[in-house]
Amino acid sequence: MGTDYLELLDRITAEMIIRADEADLICLVESRTTRDGPPVWKNYWNAEQDCLIDFPRATTATERLKLKSQHGTALEEIKDDLLREMCVSAVSISVDYWGCWADVFAGKDPADAIPWEDFTAPIRRRHKTEKEEWETSGRYLLTDENVDSILRSLEAHKNELTIMGEPEITHLRLWQTFCRRVRGFCIVYQIDF
Repeated sequence: MGTDYLELLDRITAEMIIRADEADLICLVESRTTRDGPPVWKNYWNAEQDCLIDFPRATTATERLKLKSQHGTALEEIKDDLLREMCVSAVSISVDYWGCWADVFAGKDPADAIPWEDFTAPIRRRHKTEKEEWETSGRYLLTDENVDSILRSLEAHKNELTIMGEPEITHLRLWQTFCRRVRGFCIVYQIDF
C-alpha cells in the first residue's frame, strides 16, 4: 500500500473532453497547440511494428487523431489520455495518514464527492443502474467541505505528520482557495491501494 495523493483538476476542460466528439477533440487540441506542436498526441502505437511512432512536428491534430484511430486506439482511450494529459496537474500532493481517506472519511466515499467512474461515465456511454456496482478506482472529485475536513485533520495532528509538512499544507490551502475563486477547478483525491 502506497500513499494517497491529491491533484488539481481543470474540470471545465475535462467535461468538454468527456462529452466531445472527434471534431470537438481536434478543435480542443488545436486550441492548445503551439509552434512546437500539440501538448498531446505526440505518438501512436503501431501494432505491426510493435512500437510507438512519433508524429512529425508539423502533423495536424486531424491527422494525428485519424492515425491513432486507424491504429486501434479507441475514442474512449483517447479521451482518457486527454483527461490525464490536459486536465490533471503535473504536481500532486502526497497525503499524510492524518489527512487520508481511511482517517478523515472512515474508509467510505467522501460525502458529496463525485466518484471518478460517475464523472467519466459518458465516455463509456453507459451509466450505472441502481443495482449495479462498479469497481472503484478510489478517485474522487472533492467538495470544498471534503478539503476542509482533510485540512482540519491535518491541523489537529500537526505534530504527528510524517509525509506532509507546512509547505504541503500551504499548497493544499492555495489549491482550495483557487478552486473557490475559479469554479471550473476542483481537487481530486486518489487512494493508492
